[in-house]
Amino acid sequence: MYKDRILRRVRERRLLHSVSLELTFQCNLHCYYCYNDRLKTGNMLSLDQYRVLLRDLAEMQTLFLMLTGGEPMLHPDFFEIGKLAQDLGFVVRVRTNGHILNRDNCTRLREEVAPYMIEVSLHGATADVHDRQTRVPGSFDRLLKNLSTAMDVGLRCSVVTTPTAWNEHQIEEMLALCDALGLPLRFQGPVGPRDNGDTEPLALQPAQATWDLISALQKQRRHDAMPSPAQDQAADLFSEEQPEERAMCGVGVSGVDIDPFGNVQACMHLQEPAGNLHRQSIKDIWNHSPLFQQARQRAVSAAKQFTDTSPRQFGAPLYCIAVEENIRQIKKVRQGVDSAPVLIDYFDKINRV
Repeated sequence: MYKDRILRRVRERRLLHSVSLELTFQCNLHCYYCYNDRLKTGNMLSLDQYRVLLRDLAEMQTLFLMLTGGEPMLHPDFFEIGKLAQDLGFVVRVRTNGHILNRDNCTRLREEVAPYMIEVSLHGATADVHDRQTRVPGSFDRLLKNLSTAMDVGLRCSVVTTPTAWNEHQIEEMLALCDALGLPLRFQGPVGPRDNGDTEPLALQPAQATWDLISALQKQRRHDAMPSPAQDQAADLFSEEQPEERAMCGVGVSGVDIDPFGNVQACMHLQEPAGNLHRQSIKDIWNHSPLFQQARQRAVSAAKQFTDTSPRQFGAPLYCIAVEENIRQIKKVRQGVDSAPVLIDYFDKINRV
């Protein structure tokens, strides 16, 4: 019902339905494949600017708000921003590495932010694998302890994993671990280059067979949880006669990403700002920037490549236009094709204030 009816209406009316706030690029872990560039500089948004932003979003009928980073809870005003989001009625998600989810912080999250979901990152089913990727000894044991605390306090949690060459042998074990904890596990990928153009993380791409295994496991789990015929019939009542134009993702349709320096982007991985909150309001940017429509057309064009075939990117059964664009830009720089102007333009886009 939500995707077939509500979300379709949101898109038809072009409402800004969801916003990701990257509060900071700083993090207390140092994950090997992380795409964030901690050395980015710029004029960070102030607490007063976040207050204006959130009130504007509430007036625009934005529903979903994700607080992310880096590690969002390292932001000095995290709880003030979260509380205002709760007061204004947003459905809040917090994407965290879980490293500082101690009892005090979990209690504050429940009472001040009341998030719909806490999404934490898991990098392996054992300490040696998980800690190898985070490059922080003890992070696995601390994560499990903090997850137990968060659930004990009453927070709803979920888990996300990026398959890599270092953890691909533990796919089934990670699923079993999350099942034992009573937590849903979502796989995301593929591994992409860092925002600063560094392609070193690409060496950690898992084998295509790993993604095939994940697809098979997910298919089996969906089958095991298959709804009854009556539920299927009820779902059909809300189906639309004319589907939307096929696209690789929802980029440019009903959501934006906002980085710590106020750059408003169609996606956190498409490093091209539609505007900046230091100079414009979110209302002006959303209503007047042509970038969102351009991003949507890129997603539609990308889908046409896979009319007769299934998408594949670095072995993963998906295709991210942002990963493709970033790789293309990096290749142009390294091949020396107008390297200086391209390099300046590329990094100006992701660092501009």
